[in-house]
Amino acid sequence: MNWSMVKSLIFSLAVGSAAMMTSACNTTKATVDTTVKFFSSTSPDSMFTQDGMVEQREKVNLFAGAAFENLRQEVAQGRGQYVTSLAVLMNIPPSKHEEFAQFLQSRHSTLFTSDLLEDHSAHRKFVAGLEKELPARYR
Repeated sequence: MNWSMVKSLIFSLAVGSAAMMTSACNTTKATVDTTVKFFSSTSPDSMFTQDGMVEQREKVNLFAGAAFENLRQEVAQGRGQYVTSLAVLMNIPPSKHEEFAQFLQSRHSTLFTSDLLEDHSAHRKFVAGLEKELPARYR
């Protein structure tokens, strides 16, 4: 089995696992739709480093794709476990998590525009917008 086949197998397993986790949880249809759209729009080769590890940016994209609707709701509230998880994935120091959550809340209308909510790549645009607006103090 060559490396490309291994990557495809890993990708298939990830899709299957995400589908099982999603169906086992009490999630909204929007989250399921976003997850399916994410996996159908991502090629396996773009997700991995040469060492076979998931790229850091792709970890954030995977999370945003799987939890998009929950993130949207929690960012509006300025707190929550998904916002905290996003902070951890983005390597925000724990001492800055609350400030990061407030920053996200203040940018909610910019990060979650109405046209973005109907887009197949909404999670990627959310992450790109977040990275563009993220102040240096969080990097």
